[in-house]
Parts: sequence; C-alpha cells; structure tokens
Amino acid sequence: MKDYKIDGSIIRVELDNGKKYNISKKWVENTMSNLDIDMEETILMWLTDNDKLIDEEQEELDKKAKGKVKLVASEEKTKKKTQRERVQKENPEKEYIIGCLAEYLEEIDATNIVIENKLKLITFTYNNKEFKLDLVQKRQKKE
Repeated sequence: MKDYKIDGSIIRVELDNGKKYNISKKWVENTMSNLDIDMEETILMWLTDNDKLIDEEQEELDKKAKGKVKLVASEEKTKKKTQRERVQKENPEKEYIIGCLAEYLEEIDATNIVIENKLKLITFTYNNKEFKLDLVQKRQKKE
C-alpha cells in the first residue's frame, strides 16, 4: 500500500501499482474499534478480504489446507429409484357409492362402464361422449 487519504466519509487508498480504491470510513472505524487494530492494518485487511491485495502467508496456508481436505462427496452416486406399491385401505362406504353409481349409469343407458378403481374411479360413455367419475372423500376437520 502506497498511501491513503481521509476524504469526508471515504478513505481513498492508492496501491503501489497505481490502482485506487475507496473504503467507507465508518466501516474502518467500526473494524478498528472491534478488532483493536490501527488504521493501516484495517485498510490492509479490507484490501486482502476484497481480493485487491494478495497476502502470501494466507495463500501458503490455503495451499496447505487444500491438500488436507477430505473429499466426502466427490462422486455423485446414482440413486436407485424404488417403486413402492400403494396399498389401498379398505373403505366400504366408498366401495358402496361406486357400486351404486355404476348401477345407476346402467339404468340411464350409459355404455362402456368400467370401474377402474373400486374405491375411486368409474369411466363410461353416454350419448357417444366419454366421461370419468372420480370419487374423493374429504378429510375430517381437526378440532
């Protein structure tokens, strides 16, 4: 770091390579009081944290640490998808309703009546149009 100047609420820093950066004076003052360090150390810390300067000691420590890091999940293993069969719970009320609906559809001259699922689904044709009845039981409200 070549030089720094305080200009109102900004600290203007010029590096040896000619690059200039502005740092918030408020941030510098807070950091100085929290870490109990002087202004130059605080400015150098900001420059290295924001990749404006390279700290060789820190780079050396990073290189050492990279060699010792465990690669836990280096290879993504393909997970096998498990197919689970849904077990239908017995529900005599729904089964009864589906049966009654199927009988009624026969009475009104519906054709191709198919009970796809005895607890849920009926498909049929009426007046040359295809229909599907899906019976859904609502859950009881919690009190």
